[in-house]
Amino acid sequence: MRGSRYLTVVAAAAAVAGLLVASGWLAPARQRAAATSCRVLQVESRDGQSSDIVRLTLPSGARHLLHHSPFALNAIAYSAAQDVTYGVADGRFHDGWHAVRIDSGGELTDLGAVGRETHHGVWSWVTGATAGAMSGSSWYVKRATSLYTVDVDPHSSGYLTATGPVLLHPWWLASGVDDFAYNPEDGLLYGVSSAAEGAVVTVNPVSGTVAKVPGEQFPAATYGAVVFGPDHKLYATANWIDGRSVTYRMDGGSAVEVSTGPPLVMSDGAGCLAEPPPPPPPPPPPPSSSTPPTTSSSPTTTPSSPSPTPTPSSSASPTPSSTPVPPPHPSSPPSFPPPTTPSPVTPTPTPQPPDAIIQPIPMPQPPAPSRAAPVKGIPKPPEKRTAKARDNVKKQRRWGVAAVLLIVGGGAVAARARRAR
Repeated sequence: MRGSRYLTVVAAAAAVAGLLVASGWLAPARQRAAATSCRVLQVESRDGQSSDIVRLTLPSGARHLLHHSPFALNAIAYSAAQDVTYGVADGRFHDGWHAVRIDSGGELTDLGAVGRETHHGVWSWVTGATAGAMSGSSWYVKRATSLYTVDVDPHSSGYLTATGPVLLHPWWLASGVDDFAYNPEDGLLYGVSSAAEGAVVTVNPVSGTVAKVPGEQFPAATYGAVVFGPDHKLYATANWIDGRSVTYRMDGGSAVEVSTGPPLVMSDGAGCLAEPPPPPPPPPPPPSSSTPPTTSSSPTTTPSSPSPTPTPSSSASPTPSSTPVPPPHPSSPPSFPPPTTPSPVTPTPTPQPPDAIIQPIPMPQPPAPSRAAPVKGIPKPPEKRTAKARDNVKKQRRWGVAAVLLIVGGGAVAARARRAR
């Protein structure tokens, strides 16, 4: 019996966890843990009659003006499911303050007055609201010391109707809260109370209990904008400190200054906003209109340095040379010996591979004829040509020695004749 009850409890807990994940209650905490920065929408009024819509990037604190509203805006809250921000506008309408919708670019849409479940359009129940936060499709709106819940599900029959109020207590601590942020991990609203000199407080939206958070205190001021950053730390903007507005981060119980801006009459914040999609990749370059050159497989003639060429026919006569010509290697193409005439020797047509390239043959100068010309048509063997060359060199040396002796002897005879005189 106990085992069946235990299984029933586990199954029920798993079902509840699945519903929380599907509804997005648990998703923001994981997203904040994974993200390193986030964008926050902040409305800032310097005159109490109009507002600037500013995008604040956390944790850096960079500010970017998106739009200017002719109405004073407050109590804004971001709906992640719709990727829009809801807020209230003090436009001096005849039926009180209207609900407005703000897109990511800061553009406004007037949604009209917020009514009750029993009647609509008589008087807006968000008139004078100063704080707002979103949980799913429930928009928590604080007016004085009362908390209302506005339905912002566009598919619901109760769209833009309010339920409540839930009376907040102690009232003096709740009266100093001008904004809060919803924490999905514990279901509480976190704000900063100016009545407690900047103490961080929690608001229970069901019971209405307001309580201080021990050990967390901002500098004494009125904090109009309160949000959770990407690091799940509380960020709060003081409307006026020493002639400027200051955004702080609560870090380990200490307030750390993040950024500053102009002094404000009132402000409010909502976030973290969804990141914009990445820009599309650039289109591929258009194809080139030029036609690529066509590769031909026919042989072409290209002038270049001498290279191996096909073997000539047997009718070509070799030129006598002082050194023997080695036979061609079987693995390499044979080459021509130097021709005896200035005209190039035309090889006998032989089958060529389709990619063969025929190279022109260089034309060297013909060698000087030797004294003893070989018999026409019968060249001398290489060893005989070498012996003949050696004999010629010996004869030339002998004639040179004889000429030297004649010259020396003649000079001696002439000298002796001169002395005899």
